[in-house]
Amino acid sequence: MSRGHAWAGGGLAVTAATALVVAGALGGWPWSGDDVYGVYGHSLERYGDEHGEPNRYVNLEDGAAQLSLGSPDGHRIVVQWRDPDGHGWTEPETVWTDRTNTAIDSTVRYGGGTVGIVETYTPDTSDDDDSSDVQVGIVCRALVCAATRKPGFGSEPQVTPDGKVVYLGQDEQAVSLWTEGAGFARARWAGHPGFEYGEVSPSRPVLAPDGSLRVVSSRPARGSCTFELLASEPRAADLSVVARSTRPLRGAAGSDCASYLDTYSADWVAVHPDDHRARDFWFVRRGETWTTTREDPSGLEIVDTGRGCCDTAVAGFVHWNDVAYGSPDGRRIQVQTHLLGDETWSAPLLFDGAPAGFACTWLEGREVGDGFVVLMTCHSGEVRDEFRGDAYAVAATPDLAHWESAWATDVSADPVVDDDRVVVGDLSWTPDGGFDQG
Repeated sequence: MSRGHAWAGGGLAVTAATALVVAGALGGWPWSGDDVYGVYGHSLERYGDEHGEPNRYVNLEDGAAQLSLGSPDGHRIVVQWRDPDGHGWTEPETVWTDRTNTAIDSTVRYGGGTVGIVETYTPDTSDDDDSSDVQVGIVCRALVCAATRKPGFGSEPQVTPDGKVVYLGQDEQAVSLWTEGAGFARARWAGHPGFEYGEVSPSRPVLAPDGSLRVVSSRPARGSCTFELLASEPRAADLSVVARSTRPLRGAAGSDCASYLDTYSADWVAVHPDDHRARDFWFVRRGETWTTTREDPSGLEIVDTGRGCCDTAVAGFVHWNDVAYGSPDGRRIQVQTHLLGDETWSAPLLFDGAPAGFACTWLEGREVGDGFVVLMTCHSGEVRDEFRGDAYAVAATPDLAHWESAWATDVSADPVVDDDRVVVGDLSWTPDGGFDQG
């Protein structure tokens, strides 16, 4: 997607709801979660994709509270909030209107009660060229939404775990930030290495939990890449170099040394080179000093068997959390969870699975209610279909914190995974009741 899209024909709808939008932009959140004024006395309005964008639902932390986001006509972005008891919704509120372009996609992130959204509009839905796309940044918190135009190129929102800082995008001059109490602002770059990609390859910024930014700048040399870590103060874009590392490239071919980053902590950053001839590594801060390491400080333990079943898979956005699952020996199931706001993964849990005499060939994970289930496909005899077996090891959690496991044999039908129940032969599991061997 191109940098710096031009805005065309957009604007906030001037309604009573606009007063709330403006209040949010100024950092004032007028309501608590209590339904003192009967604000939850409305029904949910549902939208389809024939004329607009279908509803997307964001689970909030308070009971059954949700935010619904959608477009009835492809031009207006409309939100509603569900009360924590799950009984009613607020009145539909238009938070942005673009009368010229058509809404085609939204990217949503969440943290600490704050929802960050980048909505994408296009002037021509039949054209795959995205160079004329228009993006809008929206931040919603405590029954109030605020919006800003042109948050930047390559926009994907990032939200700190406490919900107090939202990153919405960047351009060559600044980043678009929303902060609690101040609303939207363009924080101008200082110390950025620039965007001359033939000479230097800056990563997209990553937002640390304390509200500071991290950027890795990389420069190619013969047979190597030099990576510099730049960091800002919280809620700012004033970068300074805090560490540097030169990493070898396997082979003689050149490279632009581009990379992408991730982090759960203000004290480490994972660097993933796009060129896989350079290996992943981490910048880690101990005290005031940044160093580099090949040891993952996040605590994630990757299973890489090199053959057979089953390497680690990571399921992201499981109610804004992550689940990693794999099998170190093709019999037992290993799971880890990363909960929103935690700086590290949980310690690995290892569950008994298939006994001797069974061969296991496939592992998959599914969301069930607010929990998660891992199914390992196994076989008592000859393997005829690696995805369909006659025995299954099952590990399940109702809340991503407490796990249990079971073993099912003589299974003649495919497992059934519904929103609130899993059935594997005579074995069933629900988040509320756990396992039941019928």
